[in-house]
Amino acid sequence: MMKKIFFLILAILIIVSGWYFFSMKNKQTELEKVKLDHPNLESYVDGVTKAQTDFDQNKDEINNYVMLGLAWKSLADWSQKEGVENYKDYYREALKVYEMGIEKTKRKNTLLMTNAANMEKYLGEYKLAEEYYKEAISVSQGDESYYVYLAELYEYQLGKSKEEILAIYDEGLKWVINKNWLESEKESYLERNK
Repeated sequence: MMKKIFFLILAILIIVSGWYFFSMKNKQTELEKVKLDHPNLESYVDGVTKAQTDFDQNKDEINNYVMLGLAWKSLADWSQKEGVENYKDYYREALKVYEMGIEKTKRKNTLLMTNAANMEKYLGEYKLAEEYYKEAISVSQGDESYYVYLAELYEYQLGKSKEEILAIYDEGLKWVINKNWLESEKESYLERNK
């Protein structure tokens, strides 16, 4: 019985390792093709490759999640400008990395949460972006930026009511210590929506 379990576990490990290797090989091949087809993107592709190497060498270092996600995001941004058809795939790759980091940090790292929210925005998944911004607020109520990001999402992407948007600003003003930026953003919003 123990031999069967051992061989089953070994078979699963071989399959998973093969899938991971195949997946990484496909990404590398695709990235090499991007470099050939779009020479202006070479430094961004190289950035992804380097960040992936650093990540693979030390998945315990949270900064590697941030840097790999940023590398994919930068490639997505510049690929869009270069007219690469599947540029959103790179935002999806960034999102995957940020989500792995969020899990790794037991959902306590608000930088990874807001980065994931931003990727969801770029992908048009506004409700998911809203959830990440709200989660960041719940982890760090004193950071005014999360309230601003959420209010902007409500205003520009979700078309929420004036009352709902003002409620976000007002909730933030209860918690943040330095209120200047949040007050300024609220005033700007009120000025735009007289």
